[in-house]
Amino acid sequence: MADWADIAGTDPTLPFLADRIAQAGPCWRAPLPDAADGMAPSVLILHAGRCGSTLVSRSLSRLARCHVVSEPQALNDVLGTQGVWPFLPAPEKQQVLRRLVTVLARAARPDQDRFILKLSSWNALHLPLLEAAFPGVPKLFIYRQPEEILVSLRDEPAGWMGRAGQKVQAGLFLGMPPARVPDTPLAFATQVLGRILSGVADHIARPGRMDQWLLVPYDTLPGALTAEILPWLGLEPTGGEAGALAHGLAIHAKDPAGKRPFVPDHAHKRAAVTAELAELTRDLLCTPYERLERLRFHAARVEG
Repeated sequence: MADWADIAGTDPTLPFLADRIAQAGPCWRAPLPDAADGMAPSVLILHAGRCGSTLVSRSLSRLARCHVVSEPQALNDVLGTQGVWPFLPAPEKQQVLRRLVTVLARAARPDQDRFILKLSSWNALHLPLLEAAFPGVPKLFIYRQPEEILVSLRDEPAGWMGRAGQKVQAGLFLGMPPARVPDTPLAFATQVLGRILSGVADHIARPGRMDQWLLVPYDTLPGALTAEILPWLGLEPTGGEAGALAHGLAIHAKDPAGKRPFVPDHAHKRAAVTAELAELTRDLLCTPYERLERLRFHAARVEG
């Protein structure tokens, strides 16, 4: 079963699918249909969190050809730790994911031929499952200096960090015995981030995988949107769309009202790094981050 909402007529440039559902009318409950022939994702947007992924997805939603779905809660439910979901066999979960994505694709207009699915940051913990459910789908991964992500998570904790106080749930979330789960939310977040970065690096490093990925660091945004991401997706904005993109890049990506200006926070985040954060990063995050950077530079040399 699924809860349904009619999002026709809602603003497609809102930051998250939940924002569009909030604009829609009453929800109703009905069975989830079987997967059928439909629009497969043109790209999966994966990210490390607090690194500009919403800026990218919201910008792409301003292009007429793009049907963008950002962090659907239903997909989070399937990948989450509540109920029976963590105990289902992988093939069954893959089938449910395909059914969900088929439904999400149906919200596209007839003129939209690019279906862009942006996932929640922690969904990257399930990269093998996602790859099996959507084989061959290109993947965009957005990331930034780990210390800066941890500063943001310390100052504004993500909802999933609340599992740190629930050993069994946290163990299921991380895929490790509950006894090995860190005790504090920040240490737990460091473990999650380390798993995300390492998992993506391991996947890309396999033979023949790099050509399915585009790695985009935070500090290359917003310029990378037009210089790298759009060409990689085979998209060329019209004159009017280029103006809309420029306007969108000047506002804060997570402001639904579109009135809060975007202010780069790189320097602020760096200045807020404490000795504790520096130690956590050095022990668990520097190596996978540096691997991703090496993979990115190698890919750039090969393309050049």
